[in-house]
Amino acid sequence: MLEGVTADADKAMKPLTSKQCERVQRKKKKLAAYLEIAKLNDKDREAKAMMPQSRGESKCSDGDSSSGVFVPREEHRRKRYKKDRETAVVCSIDVKLNGVSESSQNVSNPAVESPEPCCNFEPVSFCPNNLPPGFSDHALIGKSGKVRLAGEELAELKRELRERKNQLKCIPRFRLKEMGECASLTMKEEERTPLFLSDVQHLLMFSMLGHHSPYQPSRWCQLQKYNRVSHTVVVLIEGLSLYDFQAHESLLPAVADIFMHRVEVITPLAYNGSLVEELAAVPLTGTQKHKLLNEFGSLEAAMKHKEDLFKVMRAIFPVIESSWTSGEASRPISDHFSRTQLLLSASQLIEENYPLPLKGKLRARYADFVFTKDLYHEVTHNSPMFSLDCEMCRTTSGELEVTRISVVNEQLEVVYETLVKPRNRITDYLTQFSGITKELLVDVDVRLEDVQKSIRALLPPDAILVGQSLNFDLIALKMMHPYIIDTSVIYNITGDRFRKTKLALLAQRFLGEEIQQGKKGHCSVEDSTTCMRLTQLKLANDIEYGDSVLACQRATIARQRQRNPTSTEQEVAASLFSHVTRLDKSAAVVGCSEVIDKYLNYMSETMFGISDSTESCSKNVQCVVTPNETVVSQTCNIVLEHSFVLAHVIVNHTESDDKTVVMKQVNSWCRAVWEHIAYSGLYVMLFGGQKDGANGACFIQIKKPPVPNRA
Repeated sequence: MLEGVTADADKAMKPLTSKQCERVQRKKKKLAAYLEIAKLNDKDREAKAMMPQSRGESKCSDGDSSSGVFVPREEHRRKRYKKDRETAVVCSIDVKLNGVSESSQNVSNPAVESPEPCCNFEPVSFCPNNLPPGFSDHALIGKSGKVRLAGEELAELKRELRERKNQLKCIPRFRLKEMGECASLTMKEEERTPLFLSDVQHLLMFSMLGHHSPYQPSRWCQLQKYNRVSHTVVVLIEGLSLYDFQAHESLLPAVADIFMHRVEVITPLAYNGSLVEELAAVPLTGTQKHKLLNEFGSLEAAMKHKEDLFKVMRAIFPVIESSWTSGEASRPISDHFSRTQLLLSASQLIEENYPLPLKGKLRARYADFVFTKDLYHEVTHNSPMFSLDCEMCRTTSGELEVTRISVVNEQLEVVYETLVKPRNRITDYLTQFSGITKELLVDVDVRLEDVQKSIRALLPPDAILVGQSLNFDLIALKMMHPYIIDTSVIYNITGDRFRKTKLALLAQRFLGEEIQQGKKGHCSVEDSTTCMRLTQLKLANDIEYGDSVLACQRATIARQRQRNPTSTEQEVAASLFSHVTRLDKSAAVVGCSEVIDKYLNYMSETMFGISDSTESCSKNVQCVVTPNETVVSQTCNIVLEHSFVLAHVIVNHTESDDKTVVMKQVNSWCRAVWEHIAYSGLYVMLFGGQKDGANGACFIQIKKPPVPNRA
């Protein structure tokens, strides 16, 4: 027993360690904090107990016991303070609407300040010089000096505010989205990614047709309340470029005053295109192409005036014209329509995140990418197709790098296949997806540079690459190609363009086969072969096969035909003017005889006529032939008579000419057209660019009506 007591005593006398000391100190601090909290709680209880007594003592407000006005309870005080605050805010809004300056310096904004609750108001009389406009001597003022309205004046102000709010709801609004901001002239030139002229065309159609338009500008801008746009006016100045605007911006004050939105546009002249064609010729939708094929047998026969739809690629890739790809030969027997209809357009390549050599951020992002060919030929319906698929692993770079690639031709033959060893160390082989293991790459010495050289030697200059979400494969290969068929785009079973269907599900649904089975990962040969078979299957049927989006569009047209059998459903809508006049709207084109002759190819003969005066040439479209110097003045005369007016001016000058006179003339044109446009009208001015590669510029603004002041 004695030994146990001695052991406990020794243990108690043992010195504490540093950690034990820290725990003791923390406990002491906690106890001190608890003690302070207890003292504060005691004070709160004492104050709460004294509150009824203090309330009873202060019966009167402001120390005036003779008034007999009791101080309201806290909840009533809050309600009255809220009501007084709302009245003060309304008064402040009224002061702002009337532009009060020196006469209302004593009126502050309670929305910014937080005045103390004021419950006692007295009617006072103001000197007229101290009252803001619209305020009478029946206004109220509180202890804080805030002018407030009451009675009929407050009701009248609320009514005016409601009318102003309703008026603002009727005004269309235009804003740039992310892609439009990247093309804005406010961006640095090295960071700017220009738009296409087709983007501007989509905006023009949407401003007049809204959701009835076959194309919408949702890629780069948003036009709210499009049905409130009174009319659309376009002034196209051919011969001036973005560089001219930047070099002589000081001579164009009207442009700075009028246009809030300014973007860079790739000019068609950079790829030997036509301004008139790019603006007036609307690419056909999938449903329209199908109707043309049923009626004419081939797209080429129906569009004899329409050249290649992919000429814009000349401005992005080194594409040259070649006689041996003229497209005159008949397409393959197995294809029921041209395979070029399945190609992704330039705007679709951007939307699907394909690597493109565009200037700005895209060029910096893909600076180390290489072309699949040094020079490309124009694609035709006889261009060969090659299906490509890559398997990738994750490396220390944090990105996916190629470890296997397979290329299959139209005969489903493997023309190229190899394993690839990444430069960076592999951190995850992703075997369950790629099928790649460490053992497979032990003796591999093929690098990415070797694969790039092999692909460049394999593909012909007009080759079409086929694949499922091929953008990921090209990014992993660090290569760029202009002609792409993406099976995740041409096939759609969800009815939503933004929801892609997996390749395994497409193979099961349309080919009746099961792929990507097992735990050993995917096979690049199997995937590339499946993509080629799916593409060939679609070409053997029609443009709508496997695409529920196009099928829904066709069903909508069929329902409309049942409702109105006498409608002109067979009319080909391949022109900007035919789209504009489709909803009983009128259009006008103003230009010299040379310009008008170019627009004739994009109007039906029953739809237009030519006149040397401003008289209407036909029921729907008015063409005004006038000297180049009077195009703008003639436009101002008829600008209010049509839903769409296009003025095409040609500026003839040489490098030796002084552009000061030209720019001053353009500035006066810009101001004159703006003054003649109606409120809520969409005003677009285009600089067409130059053949030496200088891009064009587009200026956009909606003319808003003035906000009426309160009398």
